[in-house]
Amino acid sequence: MGTMFSTRWGAEPVRQDTDGLLKLDVRWLSRAGALKPGTVARPSWTRRGAPSGTITTIMQRDGTLILDYRIQRPGEDWQPVRERVDLDTTPCHYGGERVWFRCPGCESRRAVLFSVGGRFRCRQCHRLAYTSTREDATDRAIRRCAELRAKLGGEPGQPIWEIPPKPSGMTWRRYGRIVTQLEAAIDRALGAMSARLTIMNANDDR
Repeated sequence: MGTMFSTRWGAEPVRQDTDGLLKLDVRWLSRAGALKPGTVARPSWTRRGAPSGTITTIMQRDGTLILDYRIQRPGEDWQPVRERVDLDTTPCHYGGERVWFRCPGCESRRAVLFSVGGRFRCRQCHRLAYTSTREDATDRAIRRCAELRAKLGGEPGQPIWEIPPKPSGMTWRRYGRIVTQLEAAIDRALGAMSARLTIMNANDDR
């Protein structure tokens, strides 16, 4: 039996966007070596630094991927789920192949599957919107700062203008490049926040 989801997100009503949902990315699985025939892997997720879910993937020699996990719906016991996901490939322009999931719901090629209702399906099957499509300029700027800070090992919840120290193992050249990008992103975020505050104050004065 597969490992246990330590969250109950999978049993919640369909989310309107992808933020916070457990997801499987075929590119990550490929880089981790989980798509080699006979490989058993146990990807996991974290949320705000805490474990939020685990799953067992089993790569079959016939080219299909088995997902093995458990879900719990409100008022019910944990239930095992074992589902097969077909894989597909397309050629790359400069040689090699790119791997895709075949969504178990619609069979379309997808790089990412999201868990809703305890089932991994594509964004269209779950009728999800990307979180970024619901963001304004301020939200996008803040999210960009968070992404760059995460590359530097920054912890979630810290002020966006705090620049983390160089992570161990990262070259100074790469660190400097990311810091430059982060400083520019911070300027954009603070400018967008100031503009939003100005608009809010103007509306309050009406």
